Amino acid sequence: MILIISGFLGAGKTTFIKAMSDILNRDFVILENEYASLNVDEDILKEESELSVWELMEKCICCTGKTDFALNILTIANSIAPEYLIVEPTGVGYLSNVINNISQIEYEQIEMLAPITIIDPNCFFKHIDEYPELLTDQIKCADTIILSKCDKSVDIDVEAVVSKVKAINADANIVSKHYSSLPHASWEEFLLRKRDGSIEIPKIQEETEFESISVPNAELPSIGDIVFFLEDLIRKRYGNIIRAKGTMGVSDALIRFDVSDGNYAISQADPESKRGCVFIGDDIKAGDLRIKLLPISFARPGFDNPRRASMR
Repeated sequence: MILIISGFLGAGKTTFIKAMSDILNRDFVILENEYASLNVDEDILKEESELSVWELMEKCICCTGKTDFALNILTIANSIAPEYLIVEPTGVGYLSNVINNISQIEYEQIEMLAPITIIDPNCFFKHIDEYPELLTDQIKCADTIILSKCDKSVDIDVEAVVSKVKAINADANIVSKHYSSLPHASWEEFLLRKRDGSIEIPKIQEETEFESISVPNAELPSIGDIVFFLEDLIRKRYGNIIRAKGTMGVSDALIRFDVSDGNYAISQADPESKRGCVFIGDDIKAGDLRIKLLPISFARPGFDNPRRASMR
């Protein structure tokens, strides 16, 4: 069985997958799609949930990487044969395209469950104004819409978000309270409800383009320097970065950071975590980021230049 968990950048897909794994304790394999050259979420899933994680890097499973995506699914199905394969597309991937790509290789061992889309209500209206086709697609093609981070919402009209979601997908099952309050039976239901094949899914969508760069071996002198760096990041000192995450060295420790919608969080990472950062957005000042985050021996011209990723 394949369960797609979609959602825009920073919506909380990885955190939701961790919660599902912890609560249900099933045989899950995760197929993560990152179009940067680093997968900084892999360590989070492996450290805290001990999940089996497969990576598809630098290609979008919606378009340029759809052949590799299909091969990965077939390989996992035939060699590992997990009870459930959870597919986490990039935050800027069209859910309709992911469904269409999987449907072409469906057979008795590969069957899709009803897709889930995660929405952060705190920035929902901003994102749907900026990327209406993408967000509408992720909502319209989902069976269940889960509002994440409701426990942290401040001055957010959750009912207004629910109303807008219903206007896009009147048939969706909407979870408007934080999913931590869901009974065990509701989590089980996610793994029982199959996708309704009679629902019309749009054909391949047009591309949405973002830049992404990866900075391996990132480090800063102190926690204070990280805070100043993240403050500069959300103030667009390094370009219009809509999502950033990663792990960097600070003295003898590793610090994990996460930036989304003008907010950031930092925490201590496991000592065995891979060091590296990913930045997604437009007009990214790659040279400035490289100089800021890389040791002198690595910060040389031409190292890890930004590339433009096309998402369908």
